[in-house]
Amino acid sequence: MWVQKNKKGNYQFVERYKDPLSGKYKKVSVTYDANNRITRKRAQMVLEAHIQEKLRHVQDGNIKHGVTLQDTINEWEPLYKKRVRPRTWLLYKTVKKEIVEYVGVDNLVNQITPKYLIGVYEDMLYKHDYNNPIVKRVKSCMNMILRYAYKKDYVEQPPLAHLDVNWKKDKASSTEQKFLEADELKAVLQEVRKINERFADIFEFQYLTGMRIGEVLGLQIKDIKLEGGNYYARVNGTLNYFNLKVENYYKQSTPKTDSSFRDILLPNKAVGIVTKWSEGKSSSEFLFAQNGRFFDAGALNRTLRYVKAKLGIDKKLTTHTFRHTNISKLAELGVPLYIIQERVGHADSKVTSRIYLHVTNRAKKKYDNIIFSLK
Repeated sequence: MWVQKNKKGNYQFVERYKDPLSGKYKKVSVTYDANNRITRKRAQMVLEAHIQEKLRHVQDGNIKHGVTLQDTINEWEPLYKKRVRPRTWLLYKTVKKEIVEYVGVDNLVNQITPKYLIGVYEDMLYKHDYNNPIVKRVKSCMNMILRYAYKKDYVEQPPLAHLDVNWKKDKASSTEQKFLEADELKAVLQEVRKINERFADIFEFQYLTGMRIGEVLGLQIKDIKLEGGNYYARVNGTLNYFNLKVENYYKQSTPKTDSSFRDILLPNKAVGIVTKWSEGKSSSEFLFAQNGRFFDAGALNRTLRYVKAKLGIDKKLTTHTFRHTNISKLAELGVPLYIIQERVGHADSKVTSRIYLHVTNRAKKKYDNIIFSLK
């Protein structure tokens, strides 16, 4: 620090620092009326604060070494838990097990390079036979953790938005594999009904409403509303059953996203299902529970796997398939995309848009011969 007297007779205290972005030296200054021991000490403190403020957003090059992935996760986890819904948090805990086993939490976080992660993800896919969705969840979670590490100056670069991972060619990822045709839907529901009538009604209700399975299972009798001569299902939560015992299932007070709060107009067939399963129940009871008790929700997809094998259906068949089938049917009927998105609770969904375009384009082709025959 040095001191220089200005034309007004005041004293300017000046300090120099190196700007890490430009590599050039810059100055900061502060002015006092006197130049004595007290003002010099005060000036030194103020100038140091000014320099730190200038450098506050320029931390690359001051990377904190010795920080492990586990250290980073320990800091990031409490913040993440506050931001997400309980089901998302439970899903993360399962993904974390894969991160611990395959990425390695004892590794220094600044040594986890894009090339290293590509190797990890491809080993999971081809050495350990994981499917694409699971590995992509690990990748997404690692990106969040590494973005936090970048903000905290534990790594020099933010995670790459795109990694050149050699993903498996997944036939089930194509649009037409995501929903059932009318004859397939009929065959599946008939086969499920032979096994479990309640399961068949749940799947059919999903198809008729486009609801997520957690939203369907979380419906209480009081959530069915009669307004203007029409019945509506009010989606105001979801059943949380992931990684829980049946006796610990509970209704989460919020659905998956904010756009998922909605009232769904029920077709007559859906009203018939509601009437059937609400008989003798109080308003607070769950529509598809029996004697106040739920069944093992995992049995739904286990039943579908059995039916898929028995019928020889060459498509992915899960509870979500019925939701997608609803989207495809509404598109086929000519319902506008924005109304479908509002009905299924998607503010913006690539899957919904892809199914809609696929079905509507297919419908257009039916009229090609008519158009070509015009004279």
